[in-house]
Amino acid sequence: MNILVCSAGRRVKVVQYLKEALNKKSGILVAADCDYNAPALYFGDEKELIPRVDSKDYLKAILELCNKHKINGVISLIDPELEVLAKNKMHFDDIDVSLILSPLKTVEYCFDKQETYNYLNAIDIPSVPTYSELETVKLLVDKQELDFPLVVKPGKGNASIGINVVSNIVDLEHTFVKDDNLIIQPYLKDREYGIDVYIDMINGELVDIFIKEKLKMRSGETDKSVSIHNEEIEALVKDFISKTDFAGPIDIDCFEHNGKYYISEINPRFGGGYPHAQEMGCDFMKFIVSNLEGNANDTYTGYQYEEGVVMMKYDDVVLKKVK
Repeated sequence: MNILVCSAGRRVKVVQYLKEALNKKSGILVAADCDYNAPALYFGDEKELIPRVDSKDYLKAILELCNKHKINGVISLIDPELEVLAKNKMHFDDIDVSLILSPLKTVEYCFDKQETYNYLNAIDIPSVPTYSELETVKLLVDKQELDFPLVVKPGKGNASIGINVVSNIVDLEHTFVKDDNLIIQPYLKDREYGIDVYIDMINGELVDIFIKEKLKMRSGETDKSVSIHNEEIEALVKDFISKTDFAGPIDIDCFEHNGKYYISEINPRFGGGYPHAQEMGCDFMKFIVSNLEGNANDTYTGYQYEEGVVMMKYDDVVLKKVK
């Protein structure tokens, strides 16, 4: 059982966890990246340099590595690659390689915040209201159906880049014209949560949930968090999964506002705060290996972790002679 991790980047812990799970089955973890200085590249069993995802040679290189290393499953840790891989699923099917990834349609709407809201609203899942038209927002403000502060951000952004909080119409108008593809949302953020979820890739059933309250963020990733049990969030996630067709690991952002919970974003991949879940016993790597072996995992029955445990990230240094 061999797995290729594309764009391993800085996700050293994820690579280590997956490598450990594979080695128990006599499998290998191949870490790949377009940068020889990517730290996680040096924590796999094998390392490979690949073209950037926007290169015409990217897909060919990934498929060649699958053949070279007898890969059973491919997983990417960055957003730009997910849609490319999902669109080319048929090429991986042809060589009997599984993508550890949700279907293309779900991947596509995850990376467009307006489409995410439209989809969640259509299936009656509470989510943060999202608007793409300035005039619509101004009208709602005039009717007192929408209040400041409001959040203006890229409709297809990530890593919390380009987010602006505005407090009046003048600032809203000035900020909204700075770039194309901006969206506007109400500031619903009394508390923020991250939910790591695994959905079985064989039967589509919910396998595990890990809920953490975010205490500190850095560059869009959770830097400090505390494990919690929350029945409302648990019920929200279960309802969401029952109405969608995600597969494998996903990361959900959720806001609490006035005692109600709203899904903000869905990332169809491991989130930056996933190590908290793994260290607490929510072993998604074991689920991945089981699915690749052709076995469905047990369906979710309840929390498998202790609440009130804080994760605190810290920086480390890796020194490797690469040439």
